[in-house]
Amino acid sequence: MTNWIQSHSALSLIACLVGLVLAAANVLGLVWPRAVRTALLAFPRSRVPAWLLTAVDLSWVAWIILHAQLGRFEWIKPYIYGAAPVAFFLIVIFMDELLAPRVLGGFLLLLANPVINAARWHESELRLIMIALAYLWAVAGMVLVLSPYYFRRVAEWATRSDDRCRILGLVRIMIGLALIGLGLWVY
Repeated sequence: MTNWIQSHSALSLIACLVGLVLAAANVLGLVWPRAVRTALLAFPRSRVPAWLLTAVDLSWVAWIILHAQLGRFEWIKPYIYGAAPVAFFLIVIFMDELLAPRVLGGFLLLLANPVINAARWHESELRLIMIALAYLWAVAGMVLVLSPYYFRRVAEWATRSDDRCRILGLVRIMIGLALIGLGLWVY
């Protein structure tokens, strides 16, 4: 396993990971479409996913700030250790309205950066698939951060019936498998 990881590019690992998560998550839509529908419609007001995603987003942003070259703002770095937990509690207390889609949008915005960085200098023209995917995530992230109610609209449309849930799940599984294929044999 270690040799496989060392012999593949960062873009290959990212494509395989994204494809695996996408395919695995959508198997649930094929097997239990009613449970997926219930979960997706409850997600915007769910506290546990909102709090977990908030913690992930804030930790990631704190890590970025701590490792960035801030120039004349280097003095801020020691305060990040205390500011991140305070920000977490302020966000979950005062921004709890539709927090889960908002922090999902923040996660998508953060996730786009490593994908684009990994694809930037890759020699294959098929790297543009991952770049396009990252830009789609960024746009979706901006929409969710600014207008989180769109999550519910899309979720209602995508899960209107068991058949639609299964078909869309199957399409996403095929996309996930294609990304795994790109990761294994192209990148």
